[in-house]
Amino acid sequence: MLFRFKGSTLQVLGTTSIRDGEWAITGGTGEFAFAQGVATHIKSKERGGAGRDWELRIRATCLTFPKPVLVTKIGPWGGHGGKEFDIRESVPQHLESVTIRSGVAIDSIVFSYIDQAGKKQTLGPWGGDGELTDTITFAPLEIVKEVSGTTGTFGRDTVVTSLTFVTNVRTYGPFGKPSGTAFSVPLTDTSVVGFFVRAGRLVNAIGVYVRPSVQN
Repeated sequence: MLFRFKGSTLQVLGTTSIRDGEWAITGGTGEFAFAQGVATHIKSKERGGAGRDWELRIRATCLTFPKPVLVTKIGPWGGHGGKEFDIRESVPQHLESVTIRSGVAIDSIVFSYIDQAGKKQTLGPWGGDGELTDTITFAPLEIVKEVSGTTGTFGRDTVVTSLTFVTNVRTYGPFGKPSGTAFSVPLTDTSVVGFFVRAGRLVNAIGVYVRPSVQN
């Protein structure tokens, strides 16, 4: 456990004295970054010409800040039509729900996630109206481990024709009508936390945001 503090330092402010006294702790590095408190130095033993032994008592508080969530974009799969929709501000941390509107293809997607600050964010609908509406609400410890689907031609555009979500609990879908070219995003030690798409009347292309399933 002590190896955790190797290389960390404390910064103190005060005067050096042969008498008992205190130093103010005004900061530090490593595990002691932003430390505040008091270091008390007390003479414990005289060694004659060999010097003195001192007892050092440290009382400090070290502020800690959450590490940033590392997210990566994978994809997209599909065509180049429609308009680009993406997460523009808060960084996603956990996917909470997904709503898919579909018919013969994927018409639109809505999703909610918990961001890095612990706030719920909802984006969409990205796309148009569909014949069917399906909402997936994930359990607190449920994570999406795979997204798969198909892309095909609708009119003159390439669109996403179906989507399936696989979690550590169960499989949801397929939504839409599986047809065309298959794609799959199986993940190891990461999970899906958000999406980005190209969409117009239908979802033309879809990609995913992923993050490590366990943060160190």
